[in-house]
Amino acid sequence: MSKTLVVGGNGYIGRHLKKIFPEFIYVGREEFDLNDSSKLKKFLSKLDIDRCIILSAVIKYEKIVNFTTEPLKTNLVGLNNLLSLLDDKVKVIYFSSMTVYDKGAISPVKEDSNLLPLHTYGLSKVYAEQLVKFYNFKSIIIRIPGIYGGDRKSGLIYNIIKNMKKNLDVEINTTNIEYWETMHIDDMLDMFSKLLKKYKYKTKSEIYNISYGEPTDILETVYFIKKILNSKSNVNINKHYKDFYLSNKKIVSFIGPPLMNFKERLEVYVEEIDKKKEYI
Repeated sequence: MSKTLVVGGNGYIGRHLKKIFPEFIYVGREEFDLNDSSKLKKFLSKLDIDRCIILSAVIKYEKIVNFTTEPLKTNLVGLNNLLSLLDDKVKVIYFSSMTVYDKGAISPVKEDSNLLPLHTYGLSKVYAEQLVKFYNFKSIIIRIPGIYGGDRKSGLIYNIIKNMKKNLDVEINTTNIEYWETMHIDDMLDMFSKLLKKYKYKTKSEIYNISYGEPTDILETVYFIKKILNSKSNVNINKHYKDFYLSNKKIVSFIGPPLMNFKERLEVYVEEIDKKKEYI
């Protein structure tokens, strides 16, 4: 029976992936510090895995994070330690991000679009993808947008709902808003799990966008949430950006469409949060 290791398994995505695949081995920073090569080697020696899903490359928690250097350290140094210790027969699935793409690219952005990250987090993901390819693993690289939903009680979408539930004003600075949360975790993981079950690793490395494959406008989204909640909140958004979204044609041709489209899922999510009365 195959064994799958999930690195970053105690994080946001990992917690929800565990509900779909409870048989996987999930590890987090407590037992799996990627910057400690000796402990990492000892830990891996006790496992006989044939697949490794890398959700994040984390180090021990630091209260102060330097955003200029920290992503490069966590996503590259730690990742390199891990990949160098894995058996070359292990299949690797690496979770990357839409932040690798050139925000000026023609939307919808396809997997072969130009890579020009906006900041060091995206840059670290570009280099991390190259590391996976460098070690010559049979691999899948997954590029996802910002994710909301599930047990997350933070983020742009959640806070908009929270404020509108209280009829508070909603003000959003749209600088670099191209990377806001545009997919619900249930839909993202449903598409990922179908890909994971069906994929045959016929090529060395392949890249897939996971997305709804449709434009998602922040201004339209805020007013849509306001309408659902019948909120009296005032909205102040000065939109000054080009819509930026991922093509999902490649993955949809392989596994079929998402469970819901963007607005259908958002309406379900808003109504679920509304019923919980979390803000009263």
